[in-house]
Amino acid sequence: MAPPTTIRSRDQALAPLAALDSHTRCQLKELVQWECQFREADYVCFPFKRLFERCIAPDKSATDYEVTDTYTNS
Repeated sequence: MAPPTTIRSRDQALAPLAALDSHTRCQLKELVQWECQFREADYVCFPFKRLFERCIAPDKSATDYEVTDTYTNS
């Protein structure tokens, strides 16, 4: 199971990224979750994509920011 991730608004998530220097490396990560509903005698499942940016500072500390927006799953 994945560790809990703090939920922030887009502005809250991007504010720390603006302060990152050129020595910080960031990678985009993707997680697909499934939303399932029981219909009649079957389950119907739909994928739901979530995007995270993992930034690694020069001191090797890593921070994950969720960057999923309304267009990610359209």
